[in-house]
Amino acid sequence: MVLCLTSISWAQTKVSGTVTDDQGLSLPGVNVIVKGSNTGAATDFDGNFQIAVNNGDVLVFTYLGYVRKEVTFTGQTFLNVKMQEDASELDEVVVIGYGSVKRTDLTGAVASIGTKEITQQKKTDLGQALQGRIAGVDVRTTNNKPGAPLSFDIRGNTVIQNNDETRDGLNFDGDLSKPLFVVDGVFFDDINILNPSDIQQVDILKDASATAIYGSRGANGVVIITTKNGVEGITRFTYEATLGINSVANKPDMFTGDEYVAFVEDVLRSSAWQGLFDYDTPYYPTVSDYNNVPIDFSGEFRSSNEEADNVANRRYTDWQNDYLKTGIQTSHTIAMSGGSNGLTYNGSIGYLSNEGVMGIEKFERYNLSTAITKKVSDKFTAGLKAYLSLSERETGSNELFRSTLRLAPTVNPRDPDGNLILFPDDQDGRFTNPYYEAYEDAWLNNTRALDVIANVFLNYTPTKWLSFKTQFAPNLRTTRHGQQFGLLTKSARNDETRTRAYYDAFFDTSYTWDNIVDMNFDVAEGHNLKTTLISSVYYRQDEYSNIETRNFDTDIYQYYNTAAGLDVRTYATDYEKETLSSFAGRLNYSLNDKYLFTFTGRYDGSSKLAVGHEWAFFPSAAFAWKASDETFLKNVDWLSNLKLRVSYGESGNDNVIGPYQSFAFLNGADYVFGEDHLNGVQVAGLANQELTWERSKEVNVGIDLAVIQNRVRLGLEVYNKKTVDAILGKTLSAISGYGTAIGNYGSVRNKGVEITLNTTNVQTENFKWTTSLNYARNKNEIIELDGDLDSYPYGNHGVREIGQPVDAIYSYQFDGIWQLDEAAEAHTYGAFPGQWKYVDQNDDGLLNQDDNVVIGSISPDWIGGMTNTFSYKNLDLTVQMHARFGAYGHSEFYNNFAPWQNDRAKFNKVDLDYWSPNNQGAKYPAAQYASTGNDYYVDVDFIKIGNIGLGYNFNQPMLDKLKMSSLRLTLDLQNPFTFTDYAGPDPETALGNTYNAGYMMKTVLFGLKLAY
Repeated sequence: MVLCLTSISWAQTKVSGTVTDDQGLSLPGVNVIVKGSNTGAATDFDGNFQIAVNNGDVLVFTYLGYVRKEVTFTGQTFLNVKMQEDASELDEVVVIGYGSVKRTDLTGAVASIGTKEITQQKKTDLGQALQGRIAGVDVRTTNNKPGAPLSFDIRGNTVIQNNDETRDGLNFDGDLSKPLFVVDGVFFDDINILNPSDIQQVDILKDASATAIYGSRGANGVVIITTKNGVEGITRFTYEATLGINSVANKPDMFTGDEYVAFVEDVLRSSAWQGLFDYDTPYYPTVSDYNNVPIDFSGEFRSSNEEADNVANRRYTDWQNDYLKTGIQTSHTIAMSGGSNGLTYNGSIGYLSNEGVMGIEKFERYNLSTAITKKVSDKFTAGLKAYLSLSERETGSNELFRSTLRLAPTVNPRDPDGNLILFPDDQDGRFTNPYYEAYEDAWLNNTRALDVIANVFLNYTPTKWLSFKTQFAPNLRTTRHGQQFGLLTKSARNDETRTRAYYDAFFDTSYTWDNIVDMNFDVAEGHNLKTTLISSVYYRQDEYSNIETRNFDTDIYQYYNTAAGLDVRTYATDYEKETLSSFAGRLNYSLNDKYLFTFTGRYDGSSKLAVGHEWAFFPSAAFAWKASDETFLKNVDWLSNLKLRVSYGESGNDNVIGPYQSFAFLNGADYVFGEDHLNGVQVAGLANQELTWERSKEVNVGIDLAVIQNRVRLGLEVYNKKTVDAILGKTLSAISGYGTAIGNYGSVRNKGVEITLNTTNVQTENFKWTTSLNYARNKNEIIELDGDLDSYPYGNHGVREIGQPVDAIYSYQFDGIWQLDEAAEAHTYGAFPGQWKYVDQNDDGLLNQDDNVVIGSISPDWIGGMTNTFSYKNLDLTVQMHARFGAYGHSEFYNNFAPWQNDRAKFNKVDLDYWSPNNQGAKYPAAQYASTGNDYYVDVDFIKIGNIGLGYNFNQPMLDKLKMSSLRLTLDLQNPFTFTDYAGPDPETALGNTYNAGYMMKTVLFGLKLAY
C-alpha cells in the first residue's frame, strides 16, 4: 500500500500555464479545477496559474463572460490556454420564471444583473444597487431615513387608481403598480430585508410575453431574485466587511442669522407696502414707498425670550447644524460554499448596521442564508433553500427634521443658566425644543420584523428529455410596530393628555406549491422543442391587531404598556386571506437554432374577484430571429450578433383590490331607537357581481446588436402596453346613497422606448475602459375613464382625465410674476405685484376651477443611467450615475419653507430668490403675501452620482504568502454629488410629506473582501 501511494505521488506533476482572451490579453481570476476533484487554482493578474495534475486529468477553465473550456493534460510542460469571449454574454443563463434559458435563446424583453454588479457599489439593499442600472426600471427613494423601502416601477404606471387622493396622487406606502418580486420561487414584498451579498442574480421580465408565465401576477413586470447556490468543487470561504461614515448630502441652504433678519424686514415691508394699494383713487405704491414704509420689529423679535437682544448683538443659533451628526455604517458577511459527490451547499451569515445623521435614526439587519442540493441518484435530486432576516428600524421623531429647520436662528435653545427652554419661540407654542426628540428618546418610532422564506424541492428525471419537479415555498413574516409620543415632544407639548402610544402587530403567512413538468427533445434534426407545464397554488393569510392609548403619567413605558394610558382610542383586530390557483404552459420551438418561437398560456383563478368571474386566461407569443447566423451575414467581420424579436402578450392584475371587495360590506353605525342610543351596522358599499381581472395587452419589438468583436453592444426595445378593464371607483349619483362603486371601468396606455448600450472603449494589455449606458422614455395616458366621464378632479391637485397621465397635476398654469406696471390688471384677478400670474384659460376675467389645466405629471419623461469602469493592472475605478427628468409636482418642503409662505416670518426659510420692489427680476414671488396655496409646484429633475468606487486586487504572489485565493480592498463614495435646481434636501423625495422626512446621506465606505 505504501509503495502504491508513493507511486501515485511521484506520478503527480505541477503544471504551469497562462490564460488569455482571443486578443492575447491575460485574464486574471480564471477558475482552474481538475475535473471531478477538489483540486483547484486561480490565475493571477498576469493570467498565470500553477496546479498539481496527473496524466490524463481534465482541467476545466471558467470565467464570467467567457466560454467554459476543458483541456486534457498529457504531460505538457506549459499550457497556453485561450478563452473565447461569450458573444454578447450569450451563454449567460437567464431565469424566466419556472425555468431558465441561455440569453441567446431569449425571445422576450428580459434584463439581468449579476452578483458582481449588485455588490460592486456596496449598497445596503438591493433596490439601491439597481438604481440607474437597467433601462425602463425606475427605482426611486421615497424616504431618506435608514432602512426605508424604495419605489419600483417597470415601464410606467398601469394602475389608474394608484394614488392617495389627499396628497396629489402620491402613495409611497402602497404602490399598486409595483412589480411582482419572486425570491427563490417565493412571492415576496419587502426586498429591503435581503442582503445584496447573498444574491446571485436578478432577472427582470419587462414585456408581457415574458411575464405571461406569471399570468395575473405579472401585469406590472416581474423581478426574479435568485440567491446563491453551492458549486461542486473545493470548499470556498469568503468574508466581506465594510465600515463607513454617513454625513448629510445636499443640505438645504436655510437663511443664516443675518439673512433671516433681512428676510423678516422684507416680510414686514411687504405686508405694510401691500396695505398702501388704493384701487379707488387709484394709488399704486412705488419702490420708494417700499423702502420708506415704517415697520415695527417688536412683534417679530421679542424681548421676553432675549430674541431682540440676540438680533442686536448678532448672536444666533444654527438649529440645523446643531442637530446633525455623522452616522456609522458597518456590515459583515461570512459565507461558505462547495460540494462533492452530488452534494452542493452554500451558507452565509450577515449583519448590517446603518445609522442616520439626526436623532436616533438607525437600521439593523441580520441575515441567514442556506442552500443545499443533493443528487440522490441518477434520477432524483432534492434541495432546500432557506432565508431568514431579522430587522429593526428606528426612525425616531417624525418632526425633528422640520422642527430644526423651522426654528428661527434668533431664538435660544437654553436660558442664561444653561437650562433647556421647552418652547424656544414665543410666537408659536406648538414647537418644543427639538433636543428632547433628538437625544432623550421622547419620540420613538420602531419597527421590528422577522422574515422566513424557504423553498424545498424534489426533481425526478426518468429520461434525458423529461423531468418532474415539485416545490413548496412558504413565507412567514411577523412584524411589530411601536410608537411613543412622549410628554416633551411637539405632539404632546408638555400636556399629559396628548401623550400617546401605539402598538401594532402583524402576522402574515403564505405559501406557493408548484408542480412542474419539463420536456426537452429534438423532434428532428434542427428542430428542438421545449415544453413546460405548471400547476400552482398560492395561499396568503394576514392577521393584524393595533392598540392606541393616550394620557400617560410617564414616558418610561415607551409602547410596551399601553394599558397605562387612561384614554383608550383604538383597539382592533383584522384578518383576511386570499388564494390563487393556476395552470400554465410554455412551449419553446427552435428551428435550426436561428428561428425561435415561444408560446405561453396561463389560466388563473383568484378568490378576490366576483363569483363566476374568478378565472381568466392570459396568452402570449414571441418570435426571435438570429439574423447574424444567416449565411449572408456569417462573413460580415464587423458584425458579432444581430437578433430581432417581436412579441405579444397579455397579463392580469388583481392587486388593485383587497379580498372581499366584490362583496357588499358592513360598517359600524350608531342608531337612536326611541330614547336609546344603540350600536349597529349599516351597508357601507355596493357589491359588484361582475368584478373581474384588470388585463394588460402588450406588443414589444426588440433588437440585439453587437459589433466589432462585441466591443459595442446595443439593445433596443419599443413597446405599447394597453391596460383594459382597469379597476377603479366609479362615481355614483348621490341619490344612490353611496359615493363610489368598485368595478372594471377604465383603460390606460403606456408606450415607450428603452435603449441599452455597452461599449469597450479602450482595451490594452494593462488598461481597460468600459461604459454601460441606459435610457428609457415612457408616455402614460388614460384612454377610458368611468364610462361617461372625460375628467375627474380629486384631492388637492390631482385629476383623472382622458389623454393625460394617471398621476397628472391639475392647477392654474403659471405665467410669470405680476410686476409693478401690471398692478391694475393684477387687481382684476384679486392679485398684487409680486404674486404669481396665472393664465385665464377662458378669458372671462376670473380665476376659478374652470381655469385649472394639467400642468405636469409626477412620473418622469425619461430616466437613465451610466456606469464607467476603468481598470489598470490590479486597480479599478467605477463611476455610476443615474438621472430622472420631467417629473413635476407639489413640494411639501416648499410649502413649509419657501419665503413666500405666509406665516409672517415666524419660521426660518430656505434661501430662494424672492420678488420685492427692489428685486423685480426674481424667480420666485414676494415674501409673506404672495402665497395663494397653488404655488409650491417644482420640477424635480436631477442627475446623481450614485457611487464612485476604487478597488485593488492583490496579486497571486501576495495571495500565496497569505494563503488566500483572493483579497480585495475598496473605497466607495456613495451619493457624493447631486445636480438639481431643487432647493430641498433631495429631489427624489421632493413630492413626499416633510412629516417623518430625513436628510439624504453621502457615505465614505471602506471595504474588504477575502476568500480562502
